[in-house]
This record gives sequence, structure tokens and C-alpha cells, in this order.
Amino acid sequence: FFFGPLLTMPLTEVTNNSGVSSPQKSGAKREREMAPPSPNFWKKRRTDSMVLEEMADEKHDLVTPPETMDWLIDAIKAKGDKLFKLDDEFMTNFKDAEPPFGFNGLGQLVYARTYSRIKPDGTNEKWVDTIQRVVEGVFEVQKVYCTEVLKTSWDETKAQTAAQDMFDRMFHMKFLPPGRGLWAMGTSIVRDKGLGAALNNCAFVSTEDVTKDPARPFVFLMDASMLGVGVGFDTEGAGKLMVHQPKEPKATHVVGDTREGWVESLRVLLNSYFVEGSSKTEFDYSQIRPAGLPLKTFGGFSSGADPLKDMHERICGVLEKNVGSTMTVTTIVDIMNLIGKCVVAGNVRRTAEIAFGNANCEEFLNLKNYEANPHRAEYG
Repeated sequence: FFFGPLLTMPLTEVTNNSGVSSPQKSGAKREREMAPPSPNFWKKRRTDSMVLEEMADEKHDLVTPPETMDWLIDAIKAKGDKLFKLDDEFMTNFKDAEPPFGFNGLGQLVYARTYSRIKPDGTNEKWVDTIQRVVEGVFEVQKVYCTEVLKTSWDETKAQTAAQDMFDRMFHMKFLPPGRGLWAMGTSIVRDKGLGAALNNCAFVSTEDVTKDPARPFVFLMDASMLGVGVGFDTEGAGKLMVHQPKEPKATHVVGDTREGWVESLRVLLNSYFVEGSSKTEFDYSQIRPAGLPLKTFGGFSSGADPLKDMHERICGVLEKNVGSTMTVTTIVDIMNLIGKCVVAGNVRRTAEIAFGNANCEEFLNLKNYEANPHRAEYG
């Protein structure tokens, strides 16, 4: 709830505030820049938590990552250090407190494996550190939004009271945010990059309009997956897009050593098959850092270039079999699954995907029949 209205807006396709898909007007130009919500986007103030407000019955087009909250980035750059901090005296109450993990140690194991980040001093977060990071991150965003975007007043005393209440409830697991929020909130992913998309557990993308921007659904899935978001997709684009043979001579594409660089390499590869007359692509992986080096922004460690090379080669193999005909259900799901195999979100959380298809489609129903599709046994 805390991350819902303010920080998850850049993630999904076109939705309304109930989460139900809503069609765009014919010919309407899709908004590509993420603007902060207008003041009338909210219905009323919640006095107990100051900034959290109910969403009005107003529909909004939501766009895809990597849209950023530039208003947050600018404010943090201008003002430097943390813009909100829990009171030190309050935090001493939790210095030696034992978190109620439960489940005979399983809860603590899952937390340590999945949500405990490495701190600047090289040690891992404890539960108290994680909750402090998340709560301070939430109120920092609220404070910036109130003072810099809405230009409203900010009562630090009331904010501190609300933040302490939130901390206490989270520490004792009375409520928790999305798992991705536990991992990303209060980090440079949000503070420096403005990527609220990384706070979402799930997203969805459709292939129905694949002829308009052929690479887009696949690029969306890879981009969101690299932010740790689980992605659902459909197979509505099957039979709509012709797959072409790329032309010689080859064009070299240098892959950048960033999330954006990896995602762009996928776009380039797919468009070489989807856009008739495009050149065959040869990739230069020399800029990608070796495996095992720390990822400063997202956390975890680099996987090196090998997973990306493997994805490129396997997707080429899938598309080569489809050259000269329209893209099939199997091709769509193969490409999505191969992206998932490649993406390990900082070696912390593997990609989560779900494919939606027609219950009467024999091809879709056989995707997990490895006798019919032995090539999918490894990744499908």
C-alpha cells in the first residue's frame, strides 16, 4: 500500500486505478514521459500518515520502464544526504531486539538470502537495518513529493511519529511491503536512478500489437526482469508478424555494461529479424565487466557476458527456424523464456514469468510437453 499510488506508476501497460486494462483512444499518442501525478490525482489526505491519500476515480495511462521519477532525483542531488531519518533515540530501542521470523528459522533464512543487502562497510544488513532503510526511503520520497512537487508544507514531527509507527509494525511483521520494496526502497536504485518500477513485484505485457513495435514486448520483459520484477505476457501476437532473414554484411553492435545496454542489445537483435532489410548483427561484448564483480546500484554480483551471449545465440536459433513465416506461439514463449534464463537480477532473484495463452490452442498446451518440444526442456 505504501508504494502503490506514488511509486509503482511507471510499470504496467495501460491500466486504470482498479488495475483493470482500459483501451486507449484510437490514434491517441502514447505518453512517453512520466510526469508526477497532479494534485487532483488524490482524493483526500490521511492525517495519520500525512502524505498517503486515496486515489480519485480518474483514469491514467501508465507507461513502461525505464521511466524515472526525475523530480526525486533532482531533489536528492540538490540537497545531498538523506532527506529523512528516523530518530536515533527511537532506533536504540531496537538495537538488540530479536525479529519474530518464525517458521523454525526458515523466515530468517529467506530474509538473509533474498532481502539483506550488503552495507557500505561490507557487512550484510540485519532486519533492523533493512526496515530502517525502507521506512526512511518511503518518507524521503513522500517529503520530496510534498515539498518539491505539490509545494505543500511538511510537518517533521508528525512525519517522525508516522515513520516510527510504520517501522514498529514492519519490524514486528504486522505488515510488510512488496518483496521488491524490501530489496530496493531507500537504495540508489530509487534515490539516484528514480526507478520506482523496481519496487514492483509483478508486471504484464501483451504481444497483441506486436506489429506496431515488434521488439517492445520482449524488451519490456527483459528490462523489468533486470529490475527484479516478475512479468506475465500473452501470445496474442502469434500469426501477426513476419520473421525475415537478416542481410549481410554484418553490423557490429557494442553492448554497454549497463541494464540499458543489455536491453538495447536485445532490441537490436530482434529488429534485425523483425524489420525487413535489416543487417545481421554481430555483438562486441568487450565492455561488459567480468563475472563476480559487485553491482553497486542494484546489489549482488555481475554474471559476466556469458549469459547474454548464450541468449543472443539461442534467440537467433529460434528465429532462424521461423524465417519466412509469421511468428508462432512457440517462438514468442521461447524468446521470453530465453530472456528469463539470461536474466539473473543481481544473482539475487531469478526471473519470474508466466505465459498466458488460448486454452484451446494445441500448440500452447504442448509447450511443456517435452516429448513434443524437447528443445524447451532446458529453459521452458
